Amino acid sequence: MSHMWRAMIAALGIVLVAQTATARPYDAALPAALVRLRDVAPEILQDMRYAGPFNFTGARVPGYRAPECILWRPAAEALARAQARLAADGLRLKVYDCYRPARAVRAFAAWSKAPGRDEMKPVFYPALEKSRLFALGYIASRSKHSLGIAVDVGLVRAGEPDLPTPQRAGACDGPFDGRARESSLDLGTAFDCFSATSATADRGISVDARANRDRLVRALAAEGFSNYDREWWHFEFRGPGAPTEPFDVPVE
Repeated sequence: MSHMWRAMIAALGIVLVAQTATARPYDAALPAALVRLRDVAPEILQDMRYAGPFNFTGARVPGYRAPECILWRPAAEALARAQARLAADGLRLKVYDCYRPARAVRAFAAWSKAPGRDEMKPVFYPALEKSRLFALGYIASRSKHSLGIAVDVGLVRAGEPDLPTPQRAGACDGPFDGRARESSLDLGTAFDCFSATSATADRGISVDARANRDRLVRALAAEGFSNYDREWWHFEFRGPGAPTEPFDVPVE
């Protein structure tokens, strides 16, 4: 073999090693039961809040290494079908949280019981003390998210620009114009709003917000999802063979 070919092969090897070393974190392997939503329904928007600091804890949540929606495959496929239903009406789904590592669930519980670290109170739980969030059912010691069957999802108009994760906002249950910019549609509160107004059937929201919540619930219910009545955005998929033990692999 000539010196020229040896040099070319060596150079190619260096390139391949470099490409492997810089592989994107979200290309990591997943448990066989889970899939990335972007591989099943790339048309669904994603704003994965716990992978960054704009959430009720004020910091990236342990276990979230990338802003990536991961779900149990049948749940992801059902969500894709719900998206197809809504697309016919000029609407689009936007997910805020999907699979949640068990370590993140433990971190939420620890945060709720620890003093301080409440700088996001004016935004996400303006009328409550964080120590009450656990008892009120907004934070739990076990979560269906950790099984990959729960999703936190909102609704947007199909033609509107994809909005970036907010950096700051007013009270989540305050006037629409002052809340986090998540959609041009009013859903009564912003996502992850720890407030009585977030209850799906709350009677204090506007007519438009009621209609938007109803559209979201109908589309997901038609594909096997049930809504958590205290949070208009939280849905769980019911299907045979669903995981029964929580996963704790990181989101990446």
